[in-house]
Amino acid sequence: MFDFIDGVPMHPLFLHAPIVLIPITALLTLAFLVPRWRWALRWPIAILAVLAAGATYATVKSGEELKSNLELGGEIAAAIDAHETWGDRLLYATIVMAVLAVVAAIVVTRTAGVAATVVAVLLAISGITAAWLTYETGDRGSRAVWCATGLAAGETDSLEECLRT
Repeated sequence: MFDFIDGVPMHPLFLHAPIVLIPITALLTLAFLVPRWRWALRWPIAILAVLAAGATYATVKSGEELKSNLELGGEIAAAIDAHETWGDRLLYATIVMAVLAVVAAIVVTRTAGVAATVVAVLLAISGITAAWLTYETGDRGSRAVWCATGLAAGETDSLEECLRT
């Protein structure tokens, strides 16, 4: 289901959605810390966070399908495994962010007190965490792809050295 579209792997197509949605949502979670902006931002953040979680799920699943279709070994397999581990962490973080965003939207609709502030702080922390995990996951994935490509093209001498830099 999440493997190929017209012979093109879906993973490199899907991964662009979380890369865009998560940082935008994270920035909005920081803006949500401002009490007077909460009312206007409550549902846009909730919608974006749920979309980000869904896009991350599709990206993780398509990555698993791609990995199962490739016969990898050695250092590149270890690099892909590390990327996969970070992708799983990112999925959990985006689910937490989505749940907190929906809770925040409901809480802000009903109250403007301490509960709204606590949820706003938790939401901002989840947004920052998701953005950081997006960077880490993407960095590991892109290094695995581009270092292997560089090695195959003769542009780098050592896959291990390329993965570390």
